[in-house]
Amino acid sequence: MKFTVYSLLLIFLLSCNSREQKLKQVATDEWGIAKDSAFSGSCPNLFKGKDGITVISWLRDISDTASVLCYAVSENGTHFGSAITVPGSDNAYPHGENLPRVIIAPNGKILAAWGASNPNPENPYSGLVYYSWSLDGGKNWTTRKTLSKDTNSVDQRYFDIEILKDNTVGVIWLDSRKSTDKEGSTLYFATFDSNSELENEKPVDISVCPCCRTDLFADQQGNLHAVYRKIINDSIRDMVHAVSFDNGNTFAPPERISPDNWVINGCPHTGPAIAQTPEGLSFVWYTSGNGSGVFYAASKDNGKTFSKRDAVSSRPSAKHPQLAVAKAGEQLIVWDESASKGNRIGLEIRSPCGKKMLTTYLTDSTGYASFPVIKPFGNQFIVAFSGKKQPDDEEKVFYKIIKPL
Repeated sequence: MKFTVYSLLLIFLLSCNSREQKLKQVATDEWGIAKDSAFSGSCPNLFKGKDGITVISWLRDISDTASVLCYAVSENGTHFGSAITVPGSDNAYPHGENLPRVIIAPNGKILAAWGASNPNPENPYSGLVYYSWSLDGGKNWTTRKTLSKDTNSVDQRYFDIEILKDNTVGVIWLDSRKSTDKEGSTLYFATFDSNSELENEKPVDISVCPCCRTDLFADQQGNLHAVYRKIINDSIRDMVHAVSFDNGNTFAPPERISPDNWVINGCPHTGPAIAQTPEGLSFVWYTSGNGSGVFYAASKDNGKTFSKRDAVSSRPSAKHPQLAVAKAGEQLIVWDESASKGNRIGLEIRSPCGKKMLTTYLTDSTGYASFPVIKPFGNQFIVAFSGKKQPDDEEKVFYKIIKPL
């Protein structure tokens, strides 16, 4: 099963004042990531190591109610090796906002993390985040553990992992432990020590929207950024940004990215994304405050001030945006939205300074594609997503390559 793919030219500026360049969209020969097509799958995620190696991870269905975490590695950014299953991950629970992650640390260790269901009297929708390490290239794995050893931490979800400037690994997640009676979760941060044990966990912010993806990002200067949806004044759920200049030991108070003033007593289930261009930081997110859709903003001063938001897709159904930046600074934004007969993946290209150059679609309007992720690899990009051709088909994981002419 594969979506119909056409080659097309995408024209944009490599910088705010440079000559035009061209890109050509190219599909891979093999769309399905899992080599054993008898299994369905969902929730793809991408990791790019500092050595250029790209890892794709996803959840493969092993029954009607159970999934297992798999991953594959690519050294050339085009073809992935055989699927590797992470032992002990058979409790993984698929959720497009709580994506599993497999990363290769600078010391060669492999970290796998995934969400699992943890219903309890306090919250039947609670979950836990488990992790496991491999010290020998994926042959053997440690026994799975939860992010926090605190027995009061009964709900851990919507996590993200990043390599920090000292080559250690940091993680953020939403946690049920609270120091306030106000609604929401607490955003926690912690790092892994030399023995691959989580240490120094600390709250970053309180009253955080408990159902949206978070994003942890280390910029080229080594500053650490956390982006998430916060509950403001007990009713507004807007995106905020908090920065750490000391490797996560402390975070500055969060600043609101855009005064959308979205008042909602519910769970949007669509988080933000952050990236860095030569011009500064860029952000994309979904809101239904003062207009619905996916929006873009930038900051040239590490999040002290932000540009006025600009619509990426004003379609109310456009959600789940992700963002990646090429070496020369061009920005590629992907998202999903409903179409005439299904759900499709959108793509927008912006210059390094945020000028909108082109908006198009990576999948047609008759398939069912959702939750895209995107990473650069050299002079090309990899976009992965969950999808199926017909409503009754099994959901599978697909990827597409976008590369220069």
